[in-house]
Amino acid sequence: MKKVIGFCFLLALSLTSAAQTDKNGSSTVSSGPRATTPEDNKKGWWTLGLESANNASFYGRNTAIQYPYIAGSLTYTHKTGLFLSVMSYQLFDTEDVIDETDLSAGYAFKLGERFDGSVSYTRFFFGKNTPLIQAVTSNAATASGNYDWKILYTGLTTSYVFGGSNDIFTVLDNSRYIPLDPLWKGKFSVGLDPKVSVIAGTQEFAETHTTVTQNKKKGGVLDPVLPIGNGNGNGNNGSTTTTTTTTTSKRFRILNYGLRVPLVVSVGNFEFEPAYRYAIPVNKVEGDESKPQSFYSMNLSYTF
Repeated sequence: MKKVIGFCFLLALSLTSAAQTDKNGSSTVSSGPRATTPEDNKKGWWTLGLESANNASFYGRNTAIQYPYIAGSLTYTHKTGLFLSVMSYQLFDTEDVIDETDLSAGYAFKLGERFDGSVSYTRFFFGKNTPLIQAVTSNAATASGNYDWKILYTGLTTSYVFGGSNDIFTVLDNSRYIPLDPLWKGKFSVGLDPKVSVIAGTQEFAETHTTVTQNKKKGGVLDPVLPIGNGNGNGNNGSTTTTTTTTTSKRFRILNYGLRVPLVVSVGNFEFEPAYRYAIPVNKVEGDESKPQSFYSMNLSYTF
């Protein structure tokens, strides 16, 4: 019953696809045309949406068990570029009604005709029993920039996550919107927006060092006249002490390669985006259960 109530809450709240970064840190700004262009005289606009996928991931990392989810959010964007967003996730087959809620605030801007960027802060809240990998942290500060080379649309996103676990992640995206309107010849916009991504970030390593120290035997007045050794040719200089020291260090390495192919369909103020993504994790540390995996998602959004 709790899951039904939670689903209804998310359906009512909806999820925005206009948030500045997705759960893998890459920019969600499409290299193609916007679904809607707010009127110049409007002070701001709202975006509602809904997202569902067959598994959750965080900067290219995922758990051995798949957790399909549905997510919803509401975003307000002012014409100055300031935006506020609330986003909630509900994983199927988990105990919590809401497994994660994110509150974000940021600023999006354009420099010239080809460059756009954003800066934002996000606070994460997790359910008591959530299995999500990112539950070890609670905050993220993110900056992203995107440049249109005409041939490619390149995005670079850097995030600093902190609170519990402190790490830095960068995501390099290259994409190009391919309009299918000439083939479709319909009344609404249809196109492909394939994207290749490389995710890098810090990883924590533990190194253990063991040192064995020979303890000298305390001497007495008769020591000089006692025979050396124990009769077997081995000296007896006392016991030994073993000291074990563990140090931790962080290294910045490539974590994941990914390919994402969404089909973007724009109908008035609505946008539909079914997508396929294949991710290949690399440089895994001990205990990391991530593996190459296919992700299927569906995004719906409405801007007004």
